Amino acid sequence: MRLNIIILAVTVLLGIGLTLWFDNSSGSIPNSPLPVIELEEVNQESVPPFSFQTLDGKNYSISDFKGKTILINFWATWCAPCVVEFPKLIALAKQNPDIVIIGLSSDIDDAKIIRFLDKNPVNLPNFLISRDQKRKITADVFQTYKLPETVIISPSGKIVKKILGDTDWGGQEMTNFLSSLNSF
Repeated sequence: MRLNIIILAVTVLLGIGLTLWFDNSSGSIPNSPLPVIELEEVNQESVPPFSFQTLDGKNYSISDFKGKTILINFWATWCAPCVVEFPKLIALAKQNPDIVIIGLSSDIDDAKIIRFLDKNPVNLPNFLISRDQKRKITADVFQTYKLPETVIISPSGKIVKKILGDTDWGGQEMTNFLSSLNSF
């Protein structure tokens, strides 16, 4: 019995030691702020045509927003980084009424999104929320499989950047980048 306890304790300590060693050797800093992670510098391809319906029943086509900077944010209520990023996107929309943010949720039903929005009200004309039924836009049009991901589209309708992860939308680097899009 005593030998079993000793073996168990050694195994647990060995597991903890290996975990710490692998974490430290990966170079990650657990409490650092999340950086902007670019999936790719996009070669300014045109945004593919697609349509969507917001939760309040209004129908839109992406072409309705030509001439504006557009952020398409792929998210879900069950995605922890998405939930953290959501208030940052609301703040961005409030500070930049000329930018259109389209939040395409991968949730299965509208009720979960509505409950989430009750706790995180948007009520902004430039922030549209839609459920991407069967992930047709998320996966089929934009080949997005990880959440959150944001596609930034210039006023000329070109995809200029794809960003994976929770992003500092209020940071100086992002503010400068979004301001520069009027020249695209």
